[in-house]
Amino acid sequence: MFIHLTTHSSYSLQEGIATPAELALAAKAQGMPALGLTDHRLLTGSVEFIHACRDSGIQPILGLEIIVDTRKINLLATSQEGWSNLCRLSSALALQDEPDLPQVWEFLATYAKDLIALGSAEGKQAEKQFEVLKEIFGNRLYLTLQDPSIGLPLSHYARSVGVPIVATHPIYYIKPEQAALQRTLSAVRLNQTIESLSSEDVAPEGAYFLSQGEMLRRFHGFQSALKRTQEIAERCTFDLPLGVPNMPQVPIPDGLDPSQYLRQKAEAGARQRYGKITPEIQARLDHELDTISKMGYEPIFLIVEDVLNFARETGVPYSSRGSAASSLVAHCLGITSPDPLRLNLYFERFLNPARQTPPDIDTDLCSLRRDSVIRHVFEKYGEEQVAMVGTINRFRPRSALGEVAKAYGLESKQVREMVKNLPHSFWARRQEQDEDGQPVSPFVSLRELYPGEKYGQIFADAEAILKLPRHLSVHPGGLVVAPGSITDLVPIMRSGSKGVIITQLDLDAVEDFGLVKIDLLGIRGLSVLGDVAEFIQQSQPKQFATSLAVLDAIPEDDPQVADLIEQGKTIGCFQIESPGMRSTLREIHAKSTDDIMAALALYRPGPLTGGLKDAFVRRFKGAEEIRHLHPTLAPLLDETFGVILYQEQVLRIAHELAGFSLAEADLLRRAMSHFDPGKRMQELQRKFVSESEARSGIPQEIGERVWEMMAAFASYGFPKAHAASYAQIAWRSAWAKVHFPTEFMAAVLANGGGYYSQRVYLSEASRLGLTVRTPHINYSLHNFAVGTVSGEKQLFMGLGQIKHLTKKTIKKIIHLRPYRSLDDFLTRVDPRQQEAEHLIKVGALDGFGSIPALLQRLKGGWQAGQMSLFAMNADAGAVWALEEKMAAQEELLGISVEAHPLELVADRIKKVGAVSIAEAIEGIGQRVTVAGVRQTSRRSRTAKGEIMLFLTVEDLSGTLDVIVFPDLYKRVKQIATSNHPMLITGVLEIDRDREEPTLKAEKLLRL
Repeated sequence: MFIHLTTHSSYSLQEGIATPAELALAAKAQGMPALGLTDHRLLTGSVEFIHACRDSGIQPILGLEIIVDTRKINLLATSQEGWSNLCRLSSALALQDEPDLPQVWEFLATYAKDLIALGSAEGKQAEKQFEVLKEIFGNRLYLTLQDPSIGLPLSHYARSVGVPIVATHPIYYIKPEQAALQRTLSAVRLNQTIESLSSEDVAPEGAYFLSQGEMLRRFHGFQSALKRTQEIAERCTFDLPLGVPNMPQVPIPDGLDPSQYLRQKAEAGARQRYGKITPEIQARLDHELDTISKMGYEPIFLIVEDVLNFARETGVPYSSRGSAASSLVAHCLGITSPDPLRLNLYFERFLNPARQTPPDIDTDLCSLRRDSVIRHVFEKYGEEQVAMVGTINRFRPRSALGEVAKAYGLESKQVREMVKNLPHSFWARRQEQDEDGQPVSPFVSLRELYPGEKYGQIFADAEAILKLPRHLSVHPGGLVVAPGSITDLVPIMRSGSKGVIITQLDLDAVEDFGLVKIDLLGIRGLSVLGDVAEFIQQSQPKQFATSLAVLDAIPEDDPQVADLIEQGKTIGCFQIESPGMRSTLREIHAKSTDDIMAALALYRPGPLTGGLKDAFVRRFKGAEEIRHLHPTLAPLLDETFGVILYQEQVLRIAHELAGFSLAEADLLRRAMSHFDPGKRMQELQRKFVSESEARSGIPQEIGERVWEMMAAFASYGFPKAHAASYAQIAWRSAWAKVHFPTEFMAAVLANGGGYYSQRVYLSEASRLGLTVRTPHINYSLHNFAVGTVSGEKQLFMGLGQIKHLTKKTIKKIIHLRPYRSLDDFLTRVDPRQQEAEHLIKVGALDGFGSIPALLQRLKGGWQAGQMSLFAMNADAGAVWALEEKMAAQEELLGISVEAHPLELVADRIKKVGAVSIAEAIEGIGQRVTVAGVRQTSRRSRTAKGEIMLFLTVEDLSGTLDVIVFPDLYKRVKQIATSNHPMLITGVLEIDRDREEPTLKAEKLLRL
């Protein structure tokens, strides 16, 4: 019996082609009881390999391939300590700038315990190296035989040094015909063409999965070398424990254990939250704390509480997301804001004894201040115990085709042309399927455009590497905290993009090791609120000691905020600013955080396409009667008008009607949401129907229909806890927009906006009656900011938006101001001539003279021979016309705030008889012509597969939704999707459900 010990999976990045599952299946097909994985330098595929081997009923042998002095050495773990040493060695190598330095020998000597080494000894240099390996590994060293033609001399050498010989074969792919693909992938890795590769650049010849028979024939006469693979496998039979919690130690006061300390903190927080602890609160706390204690998860809550206390103390806005808001303990610790008791949120949705992995407490932070919180975690819990979670970036349609095409020698221009219409992701929401229901290749249309054998091979290779690992990068927000040195459990490396320490394992693999994971994600919505809060706190320091005190003081029942939300005037507000979302807010007359929660749950692909949103709205308006399948459902579904909107409602139905424990109910919810039709689901269905009849008197037929309703809506269900957290941020955003509009719009723009372009937000600021100014040397910061001029708060663009203005000059401008004149500014700041010209042209020296006069003075006072980059107005005393100012701003700022684009064509608008949007919406049922600028647009397909456009346009008076049907869209798509002013003629109608005007376009012209 022979066992392959040196296989390379696709996690030998851009070298191996076979996935761990394919390798395991190949071994099983050959009757091999075990299989070794020795990926190059990294252990990224190890956990996936373990699961694949277990699924195939074979023993996984965990290993690693390293290179020492150009020679490959394969290392195999014989115990859990051996696995730890693989982690330590791989980490040490991955953290070196040059992985093949002499320190490798030191690392090998340090981390050799419980590792078997497979080395070669061909040539004098290799023999010297082998002697060193023998000193390090002793009887755990084997001499590899890969080429049977040198078997006899190698056997003599092995006997002379007293080291056993073992037959091995390097595997990089499964089938012989995949050799060419491996060569292509090697060219991609090395950024070379296939033709330029040498034999050393690719996998060894014949590196496919040789069968038992092929190995026996190949190594005929070396039976002992073949059998020795079994001997080695038997030395590596340890079982790496996965799914076992590995909780870190946290500082605990003397005399308390983690359970007592958590209870102490939770009860203190409950008194602060509720004033007193009622029997209901105490019972809920006891239940949650008992569950947490039994599962040993106290450190998770204590660490997250500590991290968020640091955020609060340092003024970093934060908010929970996901199911953690279902926990009263988390609420009392200040981790989450929504009240789980008021919202009827079940703790079991977050944590229950049936859960196999530690719970996630996902936290959103102000993206600008997030790094300081992450630094705190590293400093508080130790650099050796903390790492960011790694994520595996895989080949997607664009990257796969682009890289393969380059490897085949295609020019960059042609490659860009080929890939530009491909989806960015292979998990695109709508992927076409063939007659058998299989996904259609993303390259199918390109095959028609690029016929021929060469292109056919390019597309075939690109498709073959789709989804293979490409490289590792840092997870958006996940950190892990280990009980000791993190490399005792998992390997780490340095992220190439940011240089931070990350795990070599992805999120799922890290969770298998039971490590505490904290998600600290940055979102712009909290950055906006943080900036607004700072503006307010600085202007009212006596009222608010800190910026977070401003956010804490925001009321939940402000009538002005409710009106803004109900009217859908929420551009700039977190999660509720898109046209569809604003429409939804208007449809359900949203006036509270609870209403926002419903809107967030409704406006998603599932409810939209499944008809749930329309049913909700009709029932909300009384246009459709609320009918419950059984009266017992009324108290469970009344808040959502008889439809299942939240995941928690599935738990509640299963619990209240059928007596499921909440833990069982959550398992049911998970199974339903993953469309699991298996035996377990059938058992749950039978139990639900029978128990509903026994406990609640629900007839079997009705019970079946209730089950079907749950199954149909479970996939759409949204976590109510998550909706509650996001609804709070949305409400606070709306409050800021109502009461501090200048500060709010400045913060939105300074943080890069959101759904819309900068132009839309600037137009919104103007509609709010704000004074919007171009950058100014006496008022502007690097980014958008609020400045006070003659007692009026004004919104100033940032100096950083001016073309060719350096950071150094911006810093000097801000540090040395105020300035009294052009001469004063030039003398003290000493900008380059181009910088000075650009500042003048965008109006940054407004108040010091007209633009032409300032330019003339600048030119006259500059060193002789230096000419301005822009043509000068001959009349130095004249004032620039509106068109000149707008042209300069568009050129140097990328946008003009001098006037709305429609103001430049006001005469033409008047001539054609177009009316304002505010006037147009009064004429329902009439044919109208409006002038507008595109705010946003979305393409959609009709039932016939034709493309139509949903367009939102704006003018100075408001916004209007426009529908451009397929026939018209074909003729005007370039105009309709541009940013140029346009004229639209059509009939204005009211959507019966949405109760808002929509223009059905008949003509669309560029102004």
